[in-house]
Amino acid sequence: MSNSIPADFALASACIGGPNKNTIYLLDRYTTKDDFSNYTIVYAFDTVTATWSTPNISGQIPISRQQFQAVDDTNGKIYMFGGTNFPNFNDIIFNDIQILDTLSLTWTQGSNVSAPKRRVDFTATILNNGIILYIGGFAVNTIYMSEIRTYNTNNNSWDCTGDTLNSRSCHTAVLSPDGHVIIYGGNIDGSTDQSQILASLDTTVNTYQWSIKPMIDTLHHPDLTISPHDTLNAGVIVVVVVPIAVLAIIIAWLKNSKFAIICY
Repeated sequence: MSNSIPADFALASACIGGPNKNTIYLLDRYTTKDDFSNYTIVYAFDTVTATWSTPNISGQIPISRQQFQAVDDTNGKIYMFGGTNFPNFNDIIFNDIQILDTLSLTWTQGSNVSAPKRRVDFTATILNNGIILYIGGFAVNTIYMSEIRTYNTNNNSWDCTGDTLNSRSCHTAVLSPDGHVIIYGGNIDGSTDQSQILASLDTTVNTYQWSIKPMIDTLHHPDLTISPHDTLNAGVIVVVVVPIAVLAIIIAWLKNSKFAIICY
């Protein structure tokens, strides 16, 4: 075990799991610095002992990827979807859903029946009822926001729902306690849309409905996009390292507040 992060990480995803939900699992594509793995590597951070480890995981290990999303449910399972196999961005984009059981430390593959389009740079938000919402993103073209694909973790099945909103990728999303998914910013086919910066998806109605929210301060809002393409095309990967102890506290607080973390 180690107190330092075992490898570089960029465009990866992290979730909570373990028997006591005190372990952070980092799903990564790096083995050591500047060394890419052909298969997804899982690093575990124990928030009690403040140490990193690389657990032995059984099952069919998924192909490594970046620009995917992973979310965790209340039963110790992590659901990983989408992404691309760097550096084959234009050739290999995924639409499979891979499930990591952090209690048994086993990989299994979820359902591919009626699976959505392959995509990157989307958001994934799990609702309190166990349904995961996949919003937006990019494949060959920007994916329509009206095509909100849902994955039911209770019976491992795909469905589709949604209302009209301008399409986007590289946006952010968070779940509010009252069942609304709040999204911010995004890139629309290479340009930003100033009229729909902030939007809310009501998941409490039978057909999910979008509504546009006004920006109180339009002069000092954050950047509209979180895009990895510019840095990758320039041959640079920017990694913001957050002290892991602070990260653990933030994640625990958000979990208690019933918010969802969207990790890049």
